Amino acid sequence: MKRILTNLFAILIITVIAVGCGKKQQPMDLLDSIQQRGKLVVGVRSDIEPFGFKDSEGNYQGFEIDLARQMAKVILKDENAIEFIDVEPSNRISTVNSGQADMIIATMSVSPKRMTVLDFSEPYYFAGQKVLVHTNSSIKSLTDLNGKRVGVGFGTTAIEGIKAVAPGAIISGYKSYKDAISALKANEIDAFADDDTLLLSYILKDNSLKLLPQKYTQEAYAIAFRKGTESTRTIEIVNNVLTVMK
Repeated sequence: MKRILTNLFAILIITVIAVGCGKKQQPMDLLDSIQQRGKLVVGVRSDIEPFGFKDSEGNYQGFEIDLARQMAKVILKDENAIEFIDVEPSNRISTVNSGQADMIIATMSVSPKRMTVLDFSEPYYFAGQKVLVHTNSSIKSLTDLNGKRVGVGFGTTAIEGIKAVAPGAIISGYKSYKDAISALKANEIDAFADDDTLLLSYILKDNSLKLLPQKYTQEAYAIAFRKGTESTRTIEIVNNVLTVMK
């Protein structure tokens, strides 16, 4: 009897070990990764007042910077447990999809095309596209853009917007807003199209530029994440934070 019990016990141990080894360890999702790292990494703009910019001492400031800090405060209990990465429209998607950033909070509009490669939070701001021109420009309306050179930012939704309202416009893409504004002031392009709230910061500083009055789109800004179930729990927390803030 003793030998039988010993053999049964040995079989039981082997079975438990085999079952344990057969279980697949669940991979960490985004929330686990952030909490294990102890730091939230966020892609932001550093050249767009008042959303994301650097002050005279090189510190990040702005509405979206404050928004990011609030996410760190809720997820990690510390609003300073955060690292900011500069992004531009041309590299926002690749930055989050490559894992360089946990999320993107960078004046990013939600669009059907972007929703095929990214997941988004609830919107936190609504803007609309307008066109920036010289104050003495002959361009008075959107139809006047046909046949004109119009600058847009690479990776923005402005190209689709301009094609819809002025299909005859000659479109040029720019990597940064700084390059586009420089091209406009140098008369290399006749107009620059983007979100009204972003363009407003330029006319407040430069009276040689103005905005055409027509707003021709509605742009919902939201926080972008890698697409997939790995982001689900983090998005739920982010949406709860946005609801409370609203």
